[in-house]
Amino acid sequence: MKLVGQIERITAGAFAGFERAGRPAVIEGALREWPALTRWTPAYLTERIGDVEISYKQSSNGKHPNFHEHTLAAMFATGRSTFRELFAAIATGPERLFTGDEKFLLRRRAGVTAIDPELAPLLDDIVMPALVPPDRLYTMWAWFSGRGVRTWLHYDNNGCHNLNAQIAGTKECVLIAPRELDKLALFPLGGDNPAHNCSAIDVSEPDPRLANLEAVSARVDAGDLLFIPAWWLHAFTHLGDFNANINYWWKPEHPVMNEVAARQLLIDAVANANVDE
Repeated sequence: MKLVGQIERITAGAFAGFERAGRPAVIEGALREWPALTRWTPAYLTERIGDVEISYKQSSNGKHPNFHEHTLAAMFATGRSTFRELFAAIATGPERLFTGDEKFLLRRRAGVTAIDPELAPLLDDIVMPALVPPDRLYTMWAWFSGRGVRTWLHYDNNGCHNLNAQIAGTKECVLIAPRELDKLALFPLGGDNPAHNCSAIDVSEPDPRLANLEAVSARVDAGDLLFIPAWWLHAFTHLGDFNANINYWWKPEHPVMNEVAARQLLIDAVANANVDE
């Protein structure tokens, strides 16, 4: 994989131009006023939400999903515990990952906002970034992980822009533009693997299919915001002993059309046709 550059680091004042252009960016130090930046430790979060029971992603090698496994059940394995137990476990390795897939923080659909009451205490410590248009906010997720977690290369199939607010720990990210789609070997439509928004290539290991693939990268530290434009593919390596972030997804002001968006339109059309039948 050719890392053709670092994702540009900007101030909040320059963000509007990056959003319009669909260019990724790291907004440095944007969370300075967030209480969470100094409060969110495993001990503090255990006091706030430790008794909440949740599901989490589970992987024997820290890659989520783990497409090196031989069955779908193993690839998408999950476990269940309280947050108290999860925070203790992720201190020992990358096998567990909590994301909003299991339990969303906030969701807004057709003007109606739903907040998960068990995760609502987290909202006391965070501030809605001014960069996120409130009328187009779609979803907010919380993520918690330990050192060594890797999220597999994928695109967000909701068609939203993604603002990743890093609260604790550090991550390294790789982003790939939609124009690179034909080099990415995404799991095929009609195939056995339903993760059609994921690549079959493990970008953390040598693979000849990566030879002509162009990507950009960045390190995201606590206090930074990472902007991932709609339909860009991304993968993360979690570097902190304890990593926490909040993701904000919102719909672009105008629909974005590119190679990845066209693929997802086809996937959605097929799914809707099957429902109608």
